[in-house]
Amino acid sequence: MNLKSLPGRTSRFEGCTVMGVLSVSAFLTDAVTLIHGPDGCSHINASLLHTTLAEHDIFRIPEIVSTGLGENEIIFGGEDALQEVLTDVCADDPAAVVVASTCVSETIGDDVAGICSQPWDCPVIYVPSSGFLGGTFVDGYTGTLTALSSFITPGEQNPGKVNIIGEKNLEFEAEDNFQEVSRLLGMLDLDVNIRYVRDITVEDIGKFGDAGLNLFREDKCGVLGRHFDACTGIPSLPEFPVGLSATLQFIRDAGRLTGRDTTDAVRAEEEQQAGLADEFSDLAGEYVTFDSFGFQSAEMDMFAEVAKAVGIRVSEEGTVIPIPFCMPVGTLGLRRMLRQWRRFING
Repeated sequence: MNLKSLPGRTSRFEGCTVMGVLSVSAFLTDAVTLIHGPDGCSHINASLLHTTLAEHDIFRIPEIVSTGLGENEIIFGGEDALQEVLTDVCADDPAAVVVASTCVSETIGDDVAGICSQPWDCPVIYVPSSGFLGGTFVDGYTGTLTALSSFITPGEQNPGKVNIIGEKNLEFEAEDNFQEVSRLLGMLDLDVNIRYVRDITVEDIGKFGDAGLNLFREDKCGVLGRHFDACTGIPSLPEFPVGLSATLQFIRDAGRLTGRDTTDAVRAEEEQQAGLADEFSDLAGEYVTFDSFGFQSAEMDMFAEVAKAVGIRVSEEGTVIPIPFCMPVGTLGLRRMLRQWRRFING
């Protein structure tokens, strides 16, 4: 979900394609995710998901089941196993079943799409998720977000409501980032319509069309924007704001797309940002350098902008500050980042 360029010989660092599916589907509270593959594929991804959620103090266990493909199915095909497990899962009457294929089921050529398209007793959504055949975590993530859009129904677009789309459910700052964008939107009297998909029901997705603006967590390539533009016609902003000037521009853009006067909101946020210099005045005159761990970071100018705003000087001889994996969102995200900088400088 993070679109930084990677060091040489590194293909991904966020888990496999199935994990990308689970990072979305597991947060649809009344749905089941069915992983069509060996039990190991389900075990390793479910274990990683449960561990990550526990670290976030979330102890709800998502509904995840496996077709448990073994040697016989791998040789002769696993379609019967999928048919059988889907029948059992649908008998429990979930609001939806999200079926994720795996490297094994895709490689042996199971017609997962064909089986999922059969008439079932509950909605069945298929997401191709074979990493072995070229898929990545991001493919699983975006594929699930787009597949679940089949539940969106036409609505009365209200310019005062905003959909939050594609939150990074597995990042530690997910709730902090949501609170920050909610604060910024609230400065324009804009309310969050739904969080697509974070702890909502299948029925909630039907409210998607009631919003007048879509806000994506991170859609630098425009894949999600093009899809939701085509199926809803709702204008959108491509990402949460990162940086001082970007946060002010975010307010202006949100106001422009929803017909709001942004003058007072921008002025208030400028005052909020000016307060950073006072809060971190003890760092003025310090020297820092930024360590990107070999990643090419497009946000380097943002770090320099923040350093300049609080009087910190950037120099190769300065204290080494590691670049965060997920960029700080909004002004309050920058405040948290500066507190980390203070610990590195004083440490």
